[in-house]
Amino acid sequence: MRTAAAGAVGIAVLALTAPAARAVGENTGEATGVMCGTDGASGLMVGAARAGDCTTALRVASAYTRSWNSGGEAATTVRAAGSVWSCREQPGTLNPYQECVEADGSGRRVILMS
Repeated sequence: MRTAAAGAVGIAVLALTAPAARAVGENTGEATGVMCGTDGASGLMVGAARAGDCTTALRVASAYTRSWNSGGEAATTVRAAGSVWSCREQPGTLNPYQECVEADGSGRRVILMS
């Protein structure tokens, strides 16, 4: 019994300490990426395609939820991390999710989901 409990705790600790190893995108039907953390204002999980984009993804998510929480439209344009991002709700396989796409056509995306 102790072995099973210790194993469960070890798995939980690993999941919490290795965000780059956690897949994002399963709910969206899109290609998976990495979990970057949680947006403080909305509590939504923030993901990006690569771990190297996590700092930008968290800044974009914060700008989007600030706009959204201050009465902005669900579909909006935000400026964050030195770029302009187009953000809106998207239909997902299981649930809708929020997505921000860099407006310059770079293909960088930020996903926010519960």
